[in-house]
Amino acid sequence: MAEIIKADPRDRRPARSGGLFVGRLVAEGGVRTLLEALDLFPGARVDVIGTGPEEPRLAQHARVRLLGRANPGEVQERMRCAAYLVLPSLSYEALPRPLIEAYANALPVIASRLGTLAELVEPGRNGLLFEPGSGRDLARQLAWAEAFPEKMRQMGECARADYEARFVADWSYQRLFGERRRAARVSAR
Repeated sequence: MAEIIKADPRDRRPARSGGLFVGRLVAEGGVRTLLEALDLFPGARVDVIGTGPEEPRLAQHARVRLLGRANPGEVQERMRCAAYLVLPSLSYEALPRPLIEAYANALPVIASRLGTLAELVEPGRNGLLFEPGSGRDLARQLAWAEAFPEKMRQMGECARADYEARFVADWSYQRLFGERRRAARVSAR
């Protein structure tokens, strides 16, 4: 059963700042794309939660703070402090957990225009999209996010609304199967 995240985005915290990457540090996760973007746009700083073979490369970058493994509570806290989540994935994922957790924490997502990410992230509404593997395009999106923090905050509010509408729907067994039984009776007539 899925865990419902009950973050209250209206928590009064210091202003959100910087980016966050959460995931396995592997090539298909888009780590190289992220590093290229950070080289092209020096105004962004990204905290990285995760471990994997790309860890040494990330550890050498001046605008990356490598946090290693983190428990779920620490991830949630980092999401409440970040201005945006970066998902530079180069592979198709069914439903990336970091995206759902970001939305639950009113955190807009800057993601590759790829598969489910492209379906769930609506540019300018709950996040931003960039071409997969394009460090230059990601750098442009990071620059925009850093230049317009209030717009990013508003996108975060929309992301939270999407989380509540899409992932915390009121689907009880009775309601779901009651609707199906009613539809079957109507079509049987």
